[in-house]
Amino acid sequence: MNRKYYLVDTENVGDRWFGLLQKIKRKDRIILFYTKYHSKHLEECLIKQVHNPRMVWLECAAGNNALDYQLMGVLAYLIAKHPESPFYIYSNDKDYQTAIDFWQSRGIKVCQKGFAATDGKKPKKKKGKKKKAKKKQDKVEKACTSAKAVMESACTLEKSGQENLTEEQYVVKIAKSVPVTDLGGWYQALIALLGQETGREWYLKVRDDTGLREKLSKHCVRDEYERGVNLVATVLDIHNLDVARAEEAYKIIRSHNRKNLKAIRADFDKRFGKKPPQKYFKVLRPLIRVINGK
Repeated sequence: MNRKYYLVDTENVGDRWFGLLQKIKRKDRIILFYTKYHSKHLEECLIKQVHNPRMVWLECAAGNNALDYQLMGVLAYLIAKHPESPFYIYSNDKDYQTAIDFWQSRGIKVCQKGFAATDGKKPKKKKGKKKKAKKKQDKVEKACTSAKAVMESACTLEKSGQENLTEEQYVVKIAKSVPVTDLGGWYQALIALLGQETGREWYLKVRDDTGLREKLSKHCVRDEYERGVNLVATVLDIHNLDVARAEEAYKIIRSHNRKNLKAIRADFDKRFGKKPPQKYFKVLRPLIRVINGK
């Protein structure tokens, strides 16, 4: 069965799409289109779910029907890449219907779904059920942010499409993947993600500022496996490579001694191919020691 794509017009439906994540399968993708005028709740969700590979965040230019045009552009791109997949536009805006009719007449599986005004609102709970409801909510949140969700797959867009991260955001990503006790690992990661000059400047900040290291240490993920996959995914994303293959690349690196670069490269060539744009080994090579400490 082909992957399903859910394109959400948050400018139209607001936050009523929040329950959609729990209804889709792991291989499916939700693509959120939003503008700088998004709600506080959406921003909180973005921060919480930024590493969730089932969700793609696309900030759009604001303006009269601007988001609609950008959504249709992405839809056309996805249709060209995956013509056999089903597509669902989540919006109550009827202006999409003409484009939907156009694609349906050409055999593309695309349709529109809306949200009622009450969708996304939490129903009132009886006092006796509060603990049970909270336990269920915690379980859902844990499932969404688990290492398994991060590792299994990521968006199939060649580029995630979300705006470029700031230097500080990349530093936090590194903090999630590399313990601050490993300053050598920090140096390599900073250079790989921020470049020689900027990476060195940040390295000196981290090395010399005890307070900063203490703050960054709070972001570090406990599970070593998840840390490694997160780091690989971050590097692949910044180089426009397929983040969905982060776990596969991580396993190759971990299956060899870090000094045996010849064997690691041979496996990468076998699994990823030798020709561009399959540059996985090249972009990950500077971080092999960080990813694989043995």
